[in-house]
Amino acid sequence: MNFFKVNGTDFGIGKVVCEIENDIIKDLTIVGDKNIGRALSEDENGEWYCMPYAPLIFFSSVPFEKNTQMEIDDELLDEYDISFVFHEHNDVYGTLTINDNHILINGEVRQHMNDEKLYSLEIAVDR
Repeated sequence: MNFFKVNGTDFGIGKVVCEIENDIIKDLTIVGDKNIGRALSEDENGEWYCMPYAPLIFFSSVPFEKNTQMEIDDELLDEYDISFVFHEHNDVYGTLTINDNHILINGEVRQHMNDEKLYSLEIAVDR
């Protein structure tokens, strides 16, 4: 069960880094598959035409309790280094769950910072 879906499009999973130490997410970085991203960006009629690179999401130095669902909201985003990177760095709103078997992220993101349109975000990675 590995996927990185934005608005229903699966960008696959390229790279995953998950470093948790003493209830702190030191580095959680999940990057979509660059080959899938490249193929989608070359489709002149597709929604992701001219996308510069595969999407990625990262969390850095974020307090976290394993096996719980963390709410990603304005308060958390204001305090910690969390970002969804597509064309530019954007906020992500939703939930993060990390347990012994999976990393799960569900929420909403914008493709561009000033877009009003929200895209669904679903990420699942087996550990």
